[in-house]
Amino acid sequence: MDKCQRMLRTSGILETSGVSFTTFQFSRAAFRWWASYERCRSVGATPLTWQQFSGLFLEKFVPQSSREELCRQFEQLRQGDMSVTQYEMIFSEVARHAIWLITTDRERIMRFIDGLTFQLRLLMTRERESGATFDEVVNIAHQI
Repeated sequence: MDKCQRMLRTSGILETSGVSFTTFQFSRAAFRWWASYERCRSVGATPLTWQQFSGLFLEKFVPQSSREELCRQFEQLRQGDMSVTQYEMIFSEVARHAIWLITTDRERIMRFIDGLTFQLRLLMTRERESGATFDEVVNIAHQI
């Protein structure tokens, strides 16, 4: 997740206003695509969630073969000999392109923990079941 998206998620803006904030910044092809999409939606339709919007955007602007490759990278990602910081950075970047694999924050947390080294996974057993946020889980992994 890039810095802007992390800020929006942390502040709660991502789910409530993330689509509006993002589409406001569109230009050229993305602007035309979004304007066309909006014209085709029925009046009074419920606003898209960030998850729905991200899926539509990726389908439109990222080729299927690239999405499949990114999904494979995400599914195979393991910390290995990376630091927690390096692993989290790669995890967040690749996860942005595999949103259909992690539809909830809980799934995102579980996949992050599952990719950690065996020792860290064992020490983070409690975090798998707690109500901790993704950032809290990452901070705990750093502390360990």
